[in-house]
This record gives sequence, C-alpha cells and structure tokens, in this order.
Amino acid sequence: MSDTGESVGSMKFLRVRLDPDPAFRHPMHEFIVERDGYGPTELLDWLPNDDVNTMIFRTRGDPAPYRDALSDVASLGAFEVADGPGDRFYTYAEDELSSAERDLFTAMTRVGLVVVTPVVFRTDGCIDGSVVGPATVVQSAVESVPDGVDVEVLEVSPYRTGPLEGRTELTDRQLEAVRAAVEAGYYEPTRDGTVTDVADELGCAPGTAAEHLRRAESKVMKQVVRRSHSDASKMDY
Repeated sequence: MSDTGESVGSMKFLRVRLDPDPAFRHPMHEFIVERDGYGPTELLDWLPNDDVNTMIFRTRGDPAPYRDALSDVASLGAFEVADGPGDRFYTYAEDELSSAERDLFTAMTRVGLVVVTPVVFRTDGCIDGSVVGPATVVQSAVESVPDGVDVEVLEVSPYRTGPLEGRTELTDRQLEAVRAAVEAGYYEPTRDGTVTDVADELGCAPGTAAEHLRRAESKVMKQVVRRSHSDASKMDY
C-alpha cells in the first residue's frame, strides 16, 4: 500500500503539457521563447527547500547571452553556467519562487506524486512534464493547477516501469532528434515535417538527422516488441 492508502495497481503515469500565462513564466523561460537560436531548456534535477529551488538545467544555444540574462533575474541566488557537449550548456541555479510559481509548484509536487525528469520548457512557452502517483493524487494535481495555466493531458496510463525505463534507451541526441521530429509534424499522418526540418532544428546535415531518427526508431520498436512479449507472458498467470 502507498502512503495515500491506495494499492500499487491504482498508480498512474501522466504526461501533461502546461501552457502558462506570462505571469507564471519564469524570466529564463521567457528568454528562450523570445530569443532565436535557443532550443528547449530541460530541468534535469532539483531540490526544493522551503521557497527556494536548487536546480540543474540543460539548454541548447549560446551560453554567453543566457549567462548575462541570468544576472538580471532578481529571484536568483547563486548560479553557474558550464559548457556541455556540442551546442548545449548546463546551468546550476538557486531560485526563489514567485507567488505564481509557488502555486504551480505546489500543485505538481504534492505528497504521493513523483515528477519524472526531464521537465521540458519549450520555446513556444509551454512546459512538458510527467508524473507518477496514485490515481486520486494525479487527478487532484491536475485539478489544482492554478488559473492562468492551461493543461493538456498528453497521456495517462497505468503505471509500468516501461515508460520510465524507455527514456534512458535513447541517447540525448536521438531523443533531441525525435522531439524535433514530433514538433515539426514529421510523425503526423500527413507528414507535415521533413527530415530537413529536423536537421535544421538540430543544426546538422539531413543525412545525420535521418540516421538519428532511424536508430531511435529501431530502439523504440524493439522496446515495444519486448514489452508486448512481457505483457503477454504475465497474462498466462
């Protein structure tokens, strides 16, 4: 039994997209929305402490203007920017929550709920995140999202380890390619996006983008088959 009194069988995996009004948007999220040349920022890990979050982010783009912008954010305490592979960089930051941010943070970090990283701050202003918890807690979290933040439920399913373990099978670059392909409409039935669109987003040649997608798709399809075999074997008992 969980601390909330619900059995493990009632656990849910929820993937949501939050679309906040500007009042709920952090200045550094607004920075990548307004500035060309930056990809999404991923929250890789964080430690909450009272009203201060200690966090580590990964961002794609030029770290110098980003570092300068960090200096102008009044809510930030200590921070440091470090170069990463390719065109990515990492940010360590201690940030005091605003009232609006605290309301959203409280809704999605309640007792019984596990936030699955990375949380993705998109360049269109939306935030993509996933949580795992008892069904009633997950539902309560969605209902508690404050006014001013639109919620789109992208996926809700019974909790299995598969959705979480599957995240680690792709390399960072493969995941980045798949995310760019989804956002470009490459996987839509009408195939709105092209490999060239993905390549432009990644800053690489179309052939390289195609290879990233091919390898990612191969891993995902093999995982689907393994999971289907596993689920079928469990039904025999």
